[in-house]
Amino acid sequence: MLKIESPLLKNFLLDTQSNRMSLLTRDALIKSIVSFEMVNADVNYAETEYNKHLKSVYHKWEHESSDALCVKYNQINSTSIDVDCLSP
Repeated sequence: MLKIESPLLKNFLLDTQSNRMSLLTRDALIKSIVSFEMVNADVNYAETEYNKHLKSVYHKWEHESSDALCVKYNQINSTSIDVDCLSP
């Protein structure tokens, strides 16, 4: 069993609903969505450069509206956040 010494790390890993909602920014949504898409991408990284694909996916999502980011984040995480939940 993994023993977590750092209270900061422990709170981060617990990821309670209240913590998740208070820490959400556009940047956090983008990173979460990009991470999900990279993990679930149907890409052969032996043939495609990882960095090139990562930049492409990140670029796609950083130009999406906050509403679109919230919709995708909700699909991935089974939540119901909206733009009003995002921190500035």
